[in-house]
Amino acid sequence: MIETLCLAVLSVVVVLRAPRSFRKAAWWGTLFGMVSVMTYGVGGASPADLDRVLGDRNSLTLVRDLTALAAMWSFHNAVVRERGRVSRRLPWWSLLAAALSVAIPFALIHDPGETSRDFVLDRLDQTQVWLFATLYTVYIGTVAGLIIRTLSAKRTTLSVLWVAGFGLMMVSDVLEVVYLAIAHFAPVSVGFKAHYYYVAELPFFTGVLFIGAGFMWILAARAFWWSAARWAVRVDARGQGPEFKERRLALAESRGWSDRQLTFDSAANIRDRIKLNPGAVTGPDRQVFTVVERALSKKIEPVTS
Repeated sequence: MIETLCLAVLSVVVVLRAPRSFRKAAWWGTLFGMVSVMTYGVGGASPADLDRVLGDRNSLTLVRDLTALAAMWSFHNAVVRERGRVSRRLPWWSLLAAALSVAIPFALIHDPGETSRDFVLDRLDQTQVWLFATLYTVYIGTVAGLIIRTLSAKRTTLSVLWVAGFGLMMVSDVLEVVYLAIAHFAPVSVGFKAHYYYVAELPFFTGVLFIGAGFMWILAARAFWWSAARWAVRVDARGQGPEFKERRLALAESRGWSDRQLTFDSAANIRDRIKLNPGAVTGPDRQVFTVVERALSKKIEPVTS
C-alpha cells in the first residue's frame, strides 16, 4: 500500500532530522505530513479506530486535510527561506484562513455518519462536501505551484526531486478538482463516481514519495560531507603535529563552517601537497580524494600529477 510506504519514508526523515532540524519549518512540514498520512492507519490501528477517538464522526478526514495544509504551508516557507526569497513567505494568517475555509464547510455537512474512507464520495451531492473537498484541493495545488516556482530557479538533484514530487501533486489536484466538479454538478452514474474517485491518489502519493526521497538525499549528503570533512582533516594533519586536527575542527566551529566548507579548505591543502609531491597521498586515500575532489569540482580545480 503506497500510503504505508509514504509513512515509512516520512517517519524515517522526521526521526533522523529531529536532533538538528526540529526548530526548522521544513522539519515541521515533514512532521505534519507524517501525521496526515498516519490518518490512513498506523500500527495496526485502522482509520475507524483512530476516528473513534475523535467522536466517530469522520473528524479524521478534517484532521488529515488540516495537517496536510500545515505541511504545505511550512514547507513553502522553508523553501523560500532557503532560496533567499523571504519576501515570498506566506503569512501565518494565510494558513489560518485556509484552515477556516475548509473547516467551516466541513462543520456544516449534514449527517457526517460513521467513519468511512468513502466519506466524500458518499456525500458529494451536498454542496458543503463539494466545497470542503474542492477548497482543500485548490489550496494544496496552489501552494505546490508556488513551491515549484521557487525551486525552479536553481536546478540541483534535490530541486529536481522536489519539483517532480510537487508537480505530481499538482497533477493529482487538477484531476481531483475536475472529478469533484463532474461528480457534484453533472448527472453521472454512481458507477462513474465510484470508478474515478481514487484516480488522483496514485500521482499524489507518488509525489509524496519523491518529496520524501528529497529529504533522504539531504540526509545522505550531510552524512557524506561529515565523513569527507573528517577524512580530509585527518589526511591534512599528517606531519603537522598531534594537535593539528583538534585545532582545525575548533577553527571550523568558531567560524561557523559547514562540513562542506571544512572539506574544501582541507582538500585545497591536500591538493597543494600532491602538486609538490605526487606520492604524498597514495592507495585508498588517493581514491577517496578523487571522489571528494569530484564532489567539490565546482569549487577546486582537478589535481594532476
